[in-house]
Amino acid sequence: MITCVWIGKSQNASCSLLIKNYQQQLRAWWPVKLIEIPEIEKMVIKYIQSRSRRSILVSLDVTGEPMESQKFSRWVNQTSDEIYFFGWGSNGPIETAKSYFQKTLSLSKMTFSHELARVLLWEQLYRAGLSLKNHPYVLH
Repeated sequence: MITCVWIGKSQNASCSLLIKNYQQQLRAWWPVKLIEIPEIEKMVIKYIQSRSRRSILVSLDVTGEPMESQKFSRWVNQTSDEIYFFGWGSNGPIETAKSYFQKTLSLSKMTFSHELARVLLWEQLYRAGLSLKNHPYVLH
């Protein structure tokens, strides 16, 4: 299972619609979920702690590891554990949460709004799903 956890509620209807479309398409390959948690540190830490023992937790952060699409696809497809991707709110990653993450991933060296970064992750997950079918779209 893949779960995208967004810290803070989405404010952009257009981005939310794109994500919903990706989510529907991805269900053909994996069970996927989207969860939004208020940007309240205690709530976020409690949620992270409840998932940390049985899952791979990935923090999306500009300082994280850059990964090309094909490498990301291979990593997602070869991982047998549940994966939780955490996209942060306007304050960025919570300092006290950093030790819980097995991986910190950067979506780009460029700066994007939090809303658009969410769409970028879903696009990469979509490409990873297509790679299971050897679809040529993932090569470009």
